[in-house]
Amino acid sequence: MFGHRLRPALAGLAALLLAALPGAASASDQANPEDFYQLPAFGDFQRNLQDALDQGKKGILVYFFQDQCPFCQKMQNEVFTQPIVHDFFHKYFDVYKVNIKGNKQFTDVDGDTVPQVKFAVQNRARATPTLIIFGEGGKELVRFISNPSVEEFLAFGKYVVDGTYQEGTDFFRYKRKEAKTGIRQKIRDKYL
Repeated sequence: MFGHRLRPALAGLAALLLAALPGAASASDQANPEDFYQLPAFGDFQRNLQDALDQGKKGILVYFFQDQCPFCQKMQNEVFTQPIVHDFFHKYFDVYKVNIKGNKQFTDVDGDTVPQVKFAVQNRARATPTLIIFGEGGKELVRFISNPSVEEFLAFGKYVVDGTYQEGTDFFRYKRKEAKTGIRQKIRDKYL
């Protein structure tokens, strides 16, 4: 009889109790996932890539997503909200978001004007999320298809930043090893 009235109160009480737990993250410990992308400069990826390289960055990270993708939502809520992710990736990459079903026209990394959907097909970004880091000359340096943990995502960036991609090291072996060896602290100590 009173269940529908009690649910909101119980949910609020549960949230307060969880926030009081030691080690619980507060809203102030989280970043806004929409601040992860450089959306205003979306018009020309070739220029954006060159600008990033001219600033000493390693390239651009392109996040391919689609609306209603539960894995994209999970990554945006659990990975793109982490301040260490923002700090690390913004230091070494410019980050862009592309809807694989979108029709916005822009200039791709090769200088061609294409809609988002065609750029996604050209880059074999059919499953979402797909993450690709492009480097000098628009070359794909590494790709990750799935919703990574924070540790896996940091390993994804570190694979390029420390030059491991140039050595022919298998990314998935690298990622598994790095994600299990205290990568958050390594990133804080060496890369930030």
